[in-house]
Amino acid sequence: MNQIKYIILSFTFLFLATGCLDDYRELNTNPELLGTVDPRNAFTGATENWNNSQRHHLTGKYSGVMQIMQYIVGSEGASASIYINSKNNARPSPYTPYYSDYFGQIGLRLRYLVNTVIPLNPEKERYQDVAAIANILETYEAWLMFDAYGAAPYTEGLKLASEGIGTPRYDLYQQDINGKALYKVFDEKIKENVALLQSSNENQYNLGRNDFFYAGNVSKWIRFGNTLRIKMAQRLEKADNAFYNSVITDALAHPGGIISSHDQSAIYHHPNEHNNNTDDMQALTTSYVASRALVNYLKKYNDPRLPILVRRNGFGNGNNNTENDAVFATLKKYYPNYDKNFSQWTDRYVGMAANPDSTNSLWSTTAYFTIPYVDDKGVAQTMTVRNNSQIESRFYVKNGGKVSNTLGVREKEDQALYDVSQDAITLFTPLITYPEVCFMMAEIAQKKGSAMGGKTALTWFRDGIRASMEQYQNWAEDMGVPSAMNENSDNYNPITTAKIDAYLARPEFQSVSLEKIISQQWVNLFMRPEEAWAYWKRTGLPAFKPQPEPENGVAFFEELKSGGDALVIPRRNVLPTPNTANVENFNAAVESLKADPNYGTAVDRTEGRIWWDKP
Repeated sequence: MNQIKYIILSFTFLFLATGCLDDYRELNTNPELLGTVDPRNAFTGATENWNNSQRHHLTGKYSGVMQIMQYIVGSEGASASIYINSKNNARPSPYTPYYSDYFGQIGLRLRYLVNTVIPLNPEKERYQDVAAIANILETYEAWLMFDAYGAAPYTEGLKLASEGIGTPRYDLYQQDINGKALYKVFDEKIKENVALLQSSNENQYNLGRNDFFYAGNVSKWIRFGNTLRIKMAQRLEKADNAFYNSVITDALAHPGGIISSHDQSAIYHHPNEHNNNTDDMQALTTSYVASRALVNYLKKYNDPRLPILVRRNGFGNGNNNTENDAVFATLKKYYPNYDKNFSQWTDRYVGMAANPDSTNSLWSTTAYFTIPYVDDKGVAQTMTVRNNSQIESRFYVKNGGKVSNTLGVREKEDQALYDVSQDAITLFTPLITYPEVCFMMAEIAQKKGSAMGGKTALTWFRDGIRASMEQYQNWAEDMGVPSAMNENSDNYNPITTAKIDAYLARPEFQSVSLEKIISQQWVNLFMRPEEAWAYWKRTGLPAFKPQPEPENGVAFFEELKSGGDALVIPRRNVLPTPNTANVENFNAAVESLKADPNYGTAVDRTEGRIWWDKP
């Protein structure tokens, strides 16, 4: 007994001496102790580095959803392997972290917090708010999992220790093991926990610094819950339209409101040391370039987000890189008419084709174009000039990548001039942001044909554009993007109110349509490509055409072919196979999924659709 007492005292001292994340890591080595400690520390550990805690969380994003949503293309040309070709058996599954993160961290630890840590605490009634917030986040992560995979052992899962269930049955997105629509279960759970937060009082413990989302602000958590209900319901517009309409009406009527300003956006702010070691995560700088679809859309309308999200190529001065400037000086010397010889690249913003059949075109040979010349001594030489534009990778990795054995000198902005102290940068992962909500509401109002949430579709649409531009300027400043915040930058070009006003004054944005709304939503979701994938599945937008040239304010994806054969974007993830003990339940779940003809004939046929994804 005395030994247990001293262990508890030791952990109490640990809380006083270290940060809350370290507290949780130490405590989690002995989960039995969690019932005796502050639930706020358990909350911090459960949500630590939300869906972005491993290197593969980023590298999987680059190689998967960022490419299929045509934000980026491999620097050596588009790859057919990330798509489905009906003539072969390759069925890629775009990486999303939700399944493994739910069962390995987020769902597991948040359930334990709510079901064990708080009930065992002597002041459990003072942690009602903490439990409600944990329940909302656990439901959110579970919904993301079902949204992409279609099934999981949710109801009976994670109950081995508490109820001895070692072989849990699988729930489907459309129906749980009790015969109830699981999406309605999710909605009810969030609604109930929003109501609990609405009844909060001064006796409740506040999460404060333990909350890396909202710093314990209960009113903002209420807005997040209400907004999340609308977002989840919007997925079901075709699958259960009556439910979709009822939830939107109910959530918009809630006195707590929805996310309606930048400071209410749901964003996880990672601990300062997150991703300090950037080796191999800088692939967005070294292995990918911006797509034609994205660059063309931003460039067409003089979008002030262009120099913030995309870097200029090397066919001109002012590369923020001494080596690339030197190469351009050579080009200009030996090709004095370079602007005519290489006119396809001299406007400085050039994206690479996402179509694998374009890999031999001038748009898509490689990130660096090799040019021959004869030097002053008469010797034949070659130079390589960066012809395709890079994505600004600082939104994902500190300084765009710094600690690396593969990051070339010419790949990034000059370190001496443009790097910011790693300690001064705190990375973040957006969940639901204010501009996304504006575009969500614009779509809802457009389809209703009337104002929703107090604004017309056109007002929501224009407010969303303004908010997205403000958001990316603010984020760029936080991430040390030279064009946004460094006046010494060769391309200092921050987004200003005047630039936003000029953009909104364009004739293309005086009217609204579904195609325009989703085009803007696509650009806005640059840092949340998984959600762009979901919007595309639900709306079919942006649509495809042979050349991704924008029209009347609408963006287009580039059509995808390999050897003339059409390629298909995957529409779902492959449900992971469990251990052998639970294969029978897994097989039963797969058979139930296949009962929906849209799902496909096998679990790995990722051209098939999750139940909500209706043709």
